[in-house]
Amino acid sequence: MCNGMGGLECMGCSMKIFFDVDGVLIDGWHVDPDRRKPWDITLERDTGVSREALRRALFMPGEGDAESLISVCARGADDLVDVLTGILPGLGYTGTAYSFMDYWFSRDSNINPDVLSFVERLKRSGMCELYLATNQEHHRASFLWDRLGFKELFQDIFYSARLGILKDRTEFYATINRQLNIGTAERPLFFDDRENVVMTARAAGWDAEIFETSETLSKNERLREILDT
Repeated sequence: MCNGMGGLECMGCSMKIFFDVDGVLIDGWHVDPDRRKPWDITLERDTGVSREALRRALFMPGEGDAESLISVCARGADDLVDVLTGILPGLGYTGTAYSFMDYWFSRDSNINPDVLSFVERLKRSGMCELYLATNQEHHRASFLWDRLGFKELFQDIFYSARLGILKDRTEFYATINRQLNIGTAERPLFFDDRENVVMTARAAGWDAEIFETSETLSKNERLREILDT
């Protein structure tokens, strides 16, 4: 049995395949600014909160290059509910942190249908173990897993707040290796849209590839071996 949020049975196959969320499964934020599909286009109209004010308060580094509040949450050092409760009143929002998160998460859930279809084909093959490896704070990770339904496709979600470290650090992958008993010769597959993340995963012994489009998956030789069997 896996020890993750879903508690699904493993398929017993040695090939483990990991997918990033944003920029891969979710077509929203992307490392390439020209490919981004912002969730907050109508934020001020809908909530009274200025996009720019929220960006400065939550997503931008603080004074002296201090870590952004969302980054602190993403590595599990603070809770997003507490952070939003502290900043939203000053941004003019009169609702709760939970109602704001519901607005945010539901709009930041534009699933890439081609990638999802590919994942579904891999799952039906019964020849691999599917996982998520992603930078997330606890509440959005739960939203992705339960409400967006990723628990129906993946055996576990390994996310930064859970592991206490962001995925641009080798220890993120080393921790997963230990938890899943991944040996040095196993080379789990991983798809991410950020080059620095891919290079870090490779340093931890993973067979990581930069994700561009669903063709990245269809052209991968190891995946083709599974689906052509």
